[in-house]
Amino acid sequence: AAQALPVTATLTADNHYGLYYGQADGSGMNFVGRNEPGEGGSPCNYNWSCAETWNFNAGGGDYAYVVAWDTGGQQMRIGFYFAFMPLYVLGLMGVTRRLRVFDDPSLQIWFVIAAFGAVLIALGIACFLIQIVVSIRNREALRDVTGDPWNGRTLEWATSSPPPAYNFAFTPVVHDNDAWWDMKRRGYRRPLTGFRPIHMPRNTGAGIVLAGLATVLGFGLIWYIWWLAAVSFAGLLAVAIGHTFNYRRDYDIPAEDVARVEQARTRQLAAGA
Repeated sequence: AAQALPVTATLTADNHYGLYYGQADGSGMNFVGRNEPGEGGSPCNYNWSCAETWNFNAGGGDYAYVVAWDTGGQQMRIGFYFAFMPLYVLGLMGVTRRLRVFDDPSLQIWFVIAAFGAVLIALGIACFLIQIVVSIRNREALRDVTGDPWNGRTLEWATSSPPPAYNFAFTPVVHDNDAWWDMKRRGYRRPLTGFRPIHMPRNTGAGIVLAGLATVLGFGLIWYIWWLAAVSFAGLLAVAIGHTFNYRRDYDIPAEDVARVEQARTRQLAAGA
């Protein structure tokens, strides 16, 4: 048997990965570790910028393998593999991140493959942007009047698109996890009469103001800018306390307005039938 050799592998990845070693044909795979919490996981705990070092003993003829994946299956595209898999190989060859120049010509092919993957990703982004432009340009011809163009299953498809401010004139009665699918199966019909005033919360900018001040506070604390931290903290308190004195937090949509919106939707559905 081949003599076991100590191996040190250092990886820094922006994706989930598992490190293995085994034979050249992929057999006899042995798990080393992964950049996730739990047994065999990384102490970096999802910090993708943290360099992770693994020490293990491998046979003289063994290869190291990095298996990478993305939690969103729809994001696993060809461009991703072309762009990032060569970088894993380069990392195992000792190349560090953000390298500006290199002297070893054998590395060139891996950078070329990664650049090709970056071009594929750029083309995918361009297709997405083109789709947005075409959708805006042809929005009248493509406009959906039903609110349910794909025969959806959940309640967001049960109202118009865009929905009215109150979402539903009457609170839906839910009997199933896929409530809208169940309602359609039961022969649901929209109420056309009996509308009542709807109590609504009033819009407020307090949340976004507090979030902005909290961001400034965090920046000041991280960089030891104490005057900025003190001012932003005082602003946080002032806005939060001031918001408690805002008693105009709700309003009612009159039944006549609800009836007018619902009647307009009924005419829209009839025209699109």
